Amino acid sequence: MEILLDQIRSQPAYRALLDALKAGQSLTGLGLPRAARLPVLAALHADLGQPVVLVTDRADHALQLHDEMAFWLPEVARYLFSEPNPLFYEEAAWGNATRRERLQTLTTLARYHLPFAEKPSMPPVIVTSARALMTRTLPRRDFLKASKQLKVGQNIPPKGLLEEWLRIGYQPAETVLEPGQFSHRGGLLDIWPQPESRPMRLDFFGDEIDAIRVFDPASQRTVEKLESILVTPAREFVLSGKSDVSDHLSEFHISLLHGFPASLLEYLPSGSLVMVDDLSLLESAVVEFEEQAVKFRSESIAEGTLEAGFPVPYIPWPELADRLQDCSCLEMGHSTAEEMVGGQESKGSLSAEFGHIERFGGRLKPFIEFLAHIVSGGNSVVVVSRQASRLQELWAEQTTEDGRQTSGLDPSSVIFVEASLSAGWQLGNLLLVTDSEIFGWERPQPRTRPRPSAETPEMAYADLNPGDWIVHVDYGIGHFAGLGRRTLEGLEREFLCVEYQNGDQVYVPIHQADRLTRYVGPGGA
Repeated sequence: MEILLDQIRSQPAYRALLDALKAGQSLTGLGLPRAARLPVLAALHADLGQPVVLVTDRADHALQLHDEMAFWLPEVARYLFSEPNPLFYEEAAWGNATRRERLQTLTTLARYHLPFAEKPSMPPVIVTSARALMTRTLPRRDFLKASKQLKVGQNIPPKGLLEEWLRIGYQPAETVLEPGQFSHRGGLLDIWPQPESRPMRLDFFGDEIDAIRVFDPASQRTVEKLESILVTPAREFVLSGKSDVSDHLSEFHISLLHGFPASLLEYLPSGSLVMVDDLSLLESAVVEFEEQAVKFRSESIAEGTLEAGFPVPYIPWPELADRLQDCSCLEMGHSTAEEMVGGQESKGSLSAEFGHIERFGGRLKPFIEFLAHIVSGGNSVVVVSRQASRLQELWAEQTTEDGRQTSGLDPSSVIFVEASLSAGWQLGNLLLVTDSEIFGWERPQPRTRPRPSAETPEMAYADLNPGDWIVHVDYGIGHFAGLGRRTLEGLEREFLCVEYQNGDQVYVPIHQADRLTRYVGPGGA
């Protein structure tokens, strides 16, 4: 990986780009091919030494970029600032995973602004999508004000801590089992801050914190002792006082509880770099989400499920575009790139230095011959493949015989790496070749989950109780009303009854019970 990044750094166009960014100059789009965008970002991140935010149009693209970033920046903390599950103006839970990913990002950036917090040892890289970026969040000032450092030896009443944790979104529990919970037993307070991998236990002697320990939630055993911890909000909203504590409030109410429309961009420290995958696609996505939101708002107001004066829960494109201009912002795509000359990128641009690789469609013999031809010309090759070991064997057969080098080729001139990238490129005398060029494979999508195995029809309703929410494949979400018998065409049969609005009912034959599934909300609830 370092060989590839060093090759990018050696290009005069890259050095000019780096100097311009350090000088704070406004730059046009780079017009880079997609395969070159992440390695250029990785090089800039290392050379600038500042947090980098990568903004793309869609959530699946953000997930793919975040996953592939692990190859280029294996030692750097990477965060996915994900988008909420509900639509704008839809009152529904965000889900624990979404809430945790977003708060991990905000907490990491907040450390740059909190005078008592330890700054990240290495600047993070954050990947986000259009809808995630435009979704309003807790204003930075309120987030920082609600963040507290607790130290061993500090005097603070436990009761006051409990009230504060409720105010900033933590939920009381008998035993702390997941992030965002706290519990109280005698002189012990347990809390699991959202960004942390394990919960913490505060041991009090009166009003003094006697010890702080990290513990395993399964065994309850101490893992590590700490001198201090940072507790930040567990939700993207905070309540104004203990009298306002209410279980029915959620992220749906962010725009009601906090008047200032804040986004992730407000949390970035000075010197951060925002890199946009493609500005025109980003704008199109934001405008499309706005149009959907306006339509849904009108329908909700007409149905009486939304107040007419409900504040806008997102940041519109004109305002978002202004905020991007206020940042050090650089487009990697073509929307704002300089005009091409004769169908080619302007001479001297960084994008013009990247070339394409021949495609082989799984024909391995021509591929090995291609490697031999490239290497004999004094070039170097890095092969990144899920079949790296097999390809390395074939290359060894081409270049050695009985352990001795043959044909004048240096076996070490080709580096094989077991990994997966979306595509390759050529830059000067160095080639990056991936499965896309060798086999025509696409990079596997991240976080795919195996489909559940088939079950007998009885399993679809065996654990259902009247009143449970269930989903019919054709009619959607309704209440399960229980089993019943009806006579149709002279035959008595057993049916599952599903109730809908206005008393409407659907009767599902037992043998079609697989058309019903239990409703599962965001986060598995």
